[in-house]
Parts: sequence; C-alpha cells; structure tokens
Amino acid sequence: MIATLKAEFRKLLTVRSTYIITILVVLAVSLIAFFLEGWNLKGAALHDPAQLAGDVTGALNITVFGAIVAILLMTHEYRYNTIMYTLTSSNSRAKVLAAKVVAASVYALFLVVLIGVLSPVMSYLGVHAHGNTLAPQTLHYGDLIWRSLFYGWAYGMIGLLLAMLTRNQVASIVALFLIPDLVEQLLGFLLLKHNAVYMPFSALTQVINGPSSAQSMPTASTLSSGNAALVVCVYLVVGWIAAWILFLKRDAN
Repeated sequence: MIATLKAEFRKLLTVRSTYIITILVVLAVSLIAFFLEGWNLKGAALHDPAQLAGDVTGALNITVFGAIVAILLMTHEYRYNTIMYTLTSSNSRAKVLAAKVVAASVYALFLVVLIGVLSPVMSYLGVHAHGNTLAPQTLHYGDLIWRSLFYGWAYGMIGLLLAMLTRNQVASIVALFLIPDLVEQLLGFLLLKHNAVYMPFSALTQVINGPSSAQSMPTASTLSSGNAALVVCVYLVVGWIAAWILFLKRDAN
C-alpha cells in the first residue's frame, strides 16, 4: 500500500497541471482578496466583525479547482492509456483506488488551508494599504475550520467520483460545472422546490453558507451546516460504493 500511495503522490506532483492550477488559485485569491475585499472595502463593511470570516468562506468557491486536480489525477491515466501500468503495479485495485482517494484528499485539504490563510491576510493588507482600519474581528475558529475543510475535501471527492464514473476528462469537468449551475437549478425550480436543499451541491453550499450550531435555526428552505454535511456524506458513500464496484469489475480501457 505504501508503494501505491507513493506512486499516486508522484503522479500528482510531477504533472504541470497541478502546479499551474495551484498558481492560478493563489493569484486569483490574492488579487480578489486584496482589491475587492480589502482595498475597495468601505462603509459598514469596515465595521463588520465577521468580515474576515466572510472572506474565508467566500473564497472557498475557488476550491472547485481542487476537484479539477482530482479529476485530472484519474482521467489523465485513461486519456493517455497508462491506467494498465497502474493496475498491474499493484496486487489490488482497491489499493489503487484508496491511494487515489488519499492523494486527492490531501491536495484538496492543502488547497483549503492555502485559501483559508491567504484570503483574510490579503484582505487585511488591502484594507490597511488603502489607509482604512478594520473593526476587531470575531472568528469562531472551530466552526470555520471544520466547515471549510469539509467543503474543500467533499468538492475534491465529488470531482474524483465523477472521474471514476465517466472515465472521461471533458465529461467529468463539464459535469462538475453543469450539475450545480444548471441541473440542480432546473430540478429545484421544476420539481423539487424547497426540497432542492437536499441535492448534493446545494447541500454542500449550505455547509459553508448555512447556519451553524452557534447561529440561528435553519428555515424550511435551508439546512444547518451539520445536517448539510450529513446529506453530502450520504451522497458520497453511495456514489463511492458504486464507483468502487465499477472500478473492481470493469476493464481498464
């Protein structure tokens, strides 16, 4: 298992796309946080004690790129037909799949920590560079950390799951963007109505944007962060059971 894990991390760290995506994320977060959330901050926002916490949760939308890295980790092998070498180098397909999950999870969590630190720091620097002063901030560290880490990790696992089910790079990335922005929106509007909160990406969004246990009670159209996380876990468990069975049974072609 150790050798399989090393192989997956080697793949993750030796492809240019990992570094290109990471650099783009750093640049995007730095520019947005410094100028939009810092330099241009004015009025009541400067006196908001939750401003920096909002900078963290707002910037986490960009963790979709962590899911893209997870997709590439899997689909590159099918695209360039190197998956057979991966499978024959290990005595168990389950070990290969577990190693990919671990590698994708580590990168997703790394990206969340990077964004979670960079965004408020750059925002704070932007505020002071413009000569303004930010009010004393209130950060519920425990709540903010678990919600942020879960959000980024779950997004990465959804990306890898889509790659496992489709085995196609373009289809996985298109699905990653279309399902939350089009499919879930249409299903919610046409069929599910307020029950749309139980759809996977809608529930994942509420992990970050929904009320936490320390805040107000959820309404009929929202879930608490904890309940939303449980809904996402159910989707992941069911999806990964299906992906695991398919990975064990289907030919590598």
